[in-house]
Amino acid sequence: MNEKIILSMTTWPPRFSSAVVAMQVLLQQRQEAGLEQRVHPVLVLSEEEICASEHRRESFHLMRKMEDMGVELIIDKGNIRSHKKLMPTLERYLNNPILCVDDDNRQAQGWLRTFVRDHDAHSTDIIYAQGCSRISVKDGIITENRDSFCIFLLKQGQITTNIKPGSGAILYPAHTFTDPRFFDRDLYMSVCPSDDETWQWAFAKIAGKTYRLLSACNIPASLGARQDCSLWNINRDLYTKTHNLIAAAIPEYLEVLTKEADH
Repeated sequence: MNEKIILSMTTWPPRFSSAVVAMQVLLQQRQEAGLEQRVHPVLVLSEEEICASEHRRESFHLMRKMEDMGVELIIDKGNIRSHKKLMPTLERYLNNPILCVDDDNRQAQGWLRTFVRDHDAHSTDIIYAQGCSRISVKDGIITENRDSFCIFLLKQGQITTNIKPGSGAILYPAHTFTDPRFFDRDLYMSVCPSDDETWQWAFAKIAGKTYRLLSACNIPASLGARQDCSLWNINRDLYTKTHNLIAAAIPEYLEVLTKEADH
């Protein structure tokens, strides 16, 4: 299979330094696995953030380092926050699988090779490395329960139905998202402005996609990046609310989950 996989990362000023290291690790893995022609790296930046006077100097240095490493830069107008990990890359590469990765982790040795291998073996499945949320429906209400240990209870490579993955290590096959509402920036920034994971999960479920856990190399190491600025601090008490806001805007979402629960 010669399908080009787009490796998509985003970052913002508090994480510029860790993003460079995270990308270097992945490019080293790409070289070691002989995947230079198979995997194309992209870094998405917010125009609003990099043009702010207090960040211009460090933004220039970041972009220069990334370009020297052969990373394509996408400068997205405005600031769609965590959604820029996928959306601008997807808009540019509609016909390619996209592998999203975090800017604050050192992925385990063999991580990239494993993602490519698993995608080749299961080319229509969404492949993900980690998930610690169980989604359920009761009396028309969608609930998300966080369980930090559930990833260790799952069998690597297995298909899952009610585990919502994190967006920091997930591969979407080409044409996973085709619903025009998915790309509506005004809609997702009004419903879930800081939660790209739940937005992607909802539309993948509506589309009837299969989720499969990565077959190895699931757990990364921290790069020691700042966590006080993590969107987890904002989202952790909002996940259940966000699911139901999405369902109110996109009724098919609740319908799909309800049917799935009934079976």
